[in-house]
Amino acid sequence: MSSSIRNIKLLFYKLGLCLLALLLGLSFTETMVMASSVTLSPISDSYVHQGNSSSNYGTSTSLYVKDDTASSRQAFIKFNLSGISNVTSAKLRIYGSSSYNTVLSAYQTADNWNESTITWNNKPVQGSLAGSVPMNTTAAYYEIDVTNYVAAEAAGDGIVSFMLQENAGKYTTLNSREKGVNGPELVISGNSTHPGGNEQPPTAPTNVTGIATSGTQIQLSWSPAEANGGVAGYEVFRNGSLAGETAGVFFLDNGLGPDTMYSYYIIARDSAGNRSAPSSTVMVRTLADSGSTPICSNALNSSVAIQNAMRTAIPGDIIAIAPGTYTGVKATSGDPGGQGLFYSGQNGTEAAPILLTSCDPDKPAVLKGVSVNDGSYGIHLTGDYWQIRNIEIDTAQKGIVIDHGNYNLLHSLKIHQIGDEGVHFRDGSSYNRLEYSTIYDTGKYQPGYGEGAYVGSDSSSNYEHLVYDNVISHTVFDGGITAEHIDIKEGASGTIIEYCTFNGTGISGENSADSFIDVKGVNTIIRYNQGYRNGNSNIKDAFQVRTHGTAYPTGMNNSFEHNTINLDDSVGYVVYATSAATGTTAHDDVRIGGGNLYNNNVNK
Repeated sequence: MSSSIRNIKLLFYKLGLCLLALLLGLSFTETMVMASSVTLSPISDSYVHQGNSSSNYGTSTSLYVKDDTASSRQAFIKFNLSGISNVTSAKLRIYGSSSYNTVLSAYQTADNWNESTITWNNKPVQGSLAGSVPMNTTAAYYEIDVTNYVAAEAAGDGIVSFMLQENAGKYTTLNSREKGVNGPELVISGNSTHPGGNEQPPTAPTNVTGIATSGTQIQLSWSPAEANGGVAGYEVFRNGSLAGETAGVFFLDNGLGPDTMYSYYIIARDSAGNRSAPSSTVMVRTLADSGSTPICSNALNSSVAIQNAMRTAIPGDIIAIAPGTYTGVKATSGDPGGQGLFYSGQNGTEAAPILLTSCDPDKPAVLKGVSVNDGSYGIHLTGDYWQIRNIEIDTAQKGIVIDHGNYNLLHSLKIHQIGDEGVHFRDGSSYNRLEYSTIYDTGKYQPGYGEGAYVGSDSSSNYEHLVYDNVISHTVFDGGITAEHIDIKEGASGTIIEYCTFNGTGISGENSADSFIDVKGVNTIIRYNQGYRNGNSNIKDAFQVRTHGTAYPTGMNNSFEHNTINLDDSVGYVVYATSAATGTTAHDDVRIGGGNLYNNNVNK
């Protein structure tokens, strides 16, 4: 038989197989078991912190590991191996860097954890070593061979979890799946029908909770879903119809009728458009008011009542304050440190945060002190999961101080007549958010310490210096701020500053206050802000990146983009990085009127 005839017969044979597959509804690329390589994204990742043993960090954009006697951090990553068999190679790829040369190790661990609930107290135990890789200060992907462990798990329950730790006692920062870029990966060679991240839907959101905040508004929250490659957003359904979408796990539903019952469920969506099953349904009734006037009939109307409510708050409480001015007294606030005019150490939860708010947003309540140099804090918070909304802070030595408090929201606040800094995320406080607020007239007592907002603490202080993933957004830093508008200290990681406005008229130049933002932390993102020097010769640069000491991560991997700055005709820079700062990047920033954008140590 000639070779041409054999080739024709072989061609018809292959065509016949393809036709048979089509008739049977098969897909060679998706259903038939193929020898291939597949890259998986995690379905969950988080880290745990021995020093904050009951805190959960599942929404963090970074994973932190450090082997420390009393304050260790460990990271956990989970992958779905469904459809994978006969594994011949498996490489765990982790993007990050360490503050010093170390070895990053991946250990076997159980799968009975979730990124939204794992803490140091409930983490699974460390198992056998799966693999390790040397790691240094360069931000890059580091690859760990975990073939044997993954092969066993693929042949077992189809889920694999890793616990990560380093061995030198050095701060090591890794990207989590929430980072959005350069996330963890598991690259597997073997037989696979795994759909990867393109076809597998997210898990359904859980723990959906609703709170009526007025006759026209309901606040919803839920625990995050899990998805290959991460969840892109959530769809919120009211009475069976789409009410709105959100990227986070909170949603405010407005324009509702008073004294009316509403039903809600949530659907998660990934970047490929896959949608989860609906969450369980929650029923919430709005409060019984007219819908056109605020609910102030039961609002608190005395300083003592506000202090008592804050001091004894429980998850889900709504502390509504009537219009008026309330002068706080440190002696009656219950603050163990004697500083807060209004204080709480109580914790809300992710599903049931504590809400402190003016009952009428159009007439915000004023919480007030009597001096800018008496050691007072307008509000002192040492709890988690608070939302402070629509309140004015007037006259105190410090405006709002959050100490070892996490997942708190400061929204639509006005803070002014402050002796030192306006807002301070201090003593390990992480995952907090300041947004849609106005801060001005700070530094009335000590101009060199009159920052608008302060993230972390100076390395010489006795506070916990490591703070993570705080966000300052859509906030106006107006005139009369005498130090930097925002100071990000060494040990602060993952801070995001976005959509803010800086009016530089008050910056004094004292204590090296000569820029809108001073960055000594790491992994900071500063984007879509606008700043105006307004003729103030004390301002040298818009943004400065520096290092301070060696005890904590400092001056590394900070990025700037799409900021619009007017520095008049000064010779300063939009972004200035000292020679000791490393990994500073910037792009698409605009300097109105022209002038220097970046100095030589900024990577364009």
